[in-house]
Amino acid sequence: MHWHVQLAHCLCTFSISYSNTKRDFWSIKSKLFWGERSLILTSEKSVRDVLLYGDVFERTMPNADASVTSCHTVLGAPGGGSAKWKRLRTVCSPFFDRAEFENRTQDAIDHIIAAVKAAIKNSPPDGIEYFQLINRLVVEIHLLLILGVKTVAEEGMVVQNPMVEKGEENDTVVLADAIDDSLNIGMQGHSPSYTSSDFAPLLNYLTERLQLPASELGGIERILCEAQKQGEVTSIERLHNLCMFMIALAPSPASFWLTTHVFQEKSLLKDIREEADNGIFTNLSCCFKETLRMYAPVPIMIQRYVVNEETANHVCLLEGSMALKKGDHVVIPTIIMQNDPSIWVKPDEFRPERWDDGEVISSLKNNKDLKMKMRRGSGVEKRPVAQEREVMKARYFPFGMGQHTCLGQPYAVWLTMTIASTIINNFDVELSDPEGIMEQTPSYKRIRDHIYSFPKHPLKAKITAVSEEGGARRSMVFRKSMSTGINRFSMFVGGDSLAILQAMEEEED
Repeated sequence: MHWHVQLAHCLCTFSISYSNTKRDFWSIKSKLFWGERSLILTSEKSVRDVLLYGDVFERTMPNADASVTSCHTVLGAPGGGSAKWKRLRTVCSPFFDRAEFENRTQDAIDHIIAAVKAAIKNSPPDGIEYFQLINRLVVEIHLLLILGVKTVAEEGMVVQNPMVEKGEENDTVVLADAIDDSLNIGMQGHSPSYTSSDFAPLLNYLTERLQLPASELGGIERILCEAQKQGEVTSIERLHNLCMFMIALAPSPASFWLTTHVFQEKSLLKDIREEADNGIFTNLSCCFKETLRMYAPVPIMIQRYVVNEETANHVCLLEGSMALKKGDHVVIPTIIMQNDPSIWVKPDEFRPERWDDGEVISSLKNNKDLKMKMRRGSGVEKRPVAQEREVMKARYFPFGMGQHTCLGQPYAVWLTMTIASTIINNFDVELSDPEGIMEQTPSYKRIRDHIYSFPKHPLKAKITAVSEEGGARRSMVFRKSMSTGINRFSMFVGGDSLAILQAMEEEED
């Protein structure tokens, strides 16, 4: 994973240089990055083909000795598509498919409000580092939902630091801070390391929880515990999956960039709050989708290997592209595709209105207008009609596409919406941008060289609470809205037009 981080910026720069050619670009050196050759895709057609032709482009080359045991589609890089990967994905899927996490929306809202108020109380004179606060909320809601922890103190979950003897200074640490340190979220200016001593508190905490009975666990941890009892997973697979899900932090940049834009545009903030008073979340939903387009929380997410050379060359490449060979490595720079000016209208501008489907987003009801709007695409050209779905191009895919679509998409959507809605409706946030990162364009110049689209420099926040009565009323309405349609809402925000159209037509039938 470390090499992925180091090369992220290089890939972005490389692909930007060739994105205007609308042709696939091959690396000029053998073994430049991962394999014999690597291909950076910049055309919609080839991106779509690579994502959907799973028997031609696989996540990894077949490897009987592959040791990675996570079903997570982003962080569990090797092993995707293997029998082990499919088995683990099947075990974990019910938590996401049934949206079990939604039952604890109120617990999440209560913790967010309490944690932000505690941060206000302890705020330094120059303000709170806003991204670190957001990321802490994501980690602590992971504790509540992924592990099923009953409560998390407003000051954070304190755990033992196994790298320090008990009784000595710094023998305990706030778990969210430990993850911050291990991933270098504090923006110290160096690459993250997932094998550093900073990661030890999380690993130690999760290892100790392996001894707990299923009755004391919740979320995915309980599911994995029960699967282990049935012999479906090993203890190492269980531990590895929990680690992977705990550091699945895509909702952190999504929540950060979404709320940052909203608090910087006062008219938009006013509209979102007024809609929330009436139980509507159209503007917030559009802002969320626009955030995923501009900032692609996992900016260079997708890697595939060529396993069927003949079909790859016959079906999937543009005219004039170099012939593919078995074992060639394909890389898709999501954030570049989603900010391509030849595909998107004014991609450097935060324009949530490009996704405005009116009452459809709020009610999530089935109607004919939605079918047309879901095919609308980016605003440059209309989506193909229904009978031409098989040739639809890829232009917006923040959660991937095909069999490797992010397993946690419903949870990530729910978590981002819960954090954003709670903060927007319960607090006023005044942001300062000392390094001027919000003035940089395109948007990917604002992010760090990282697996996730973390901000390049910190924004400082002065936060004050708004009327508790108004915030509580909006939170209640939001909770009810999420409980009635999180899966369909997730499909809309994630851009899975095919899935939502199919679901709607099945309802009609």
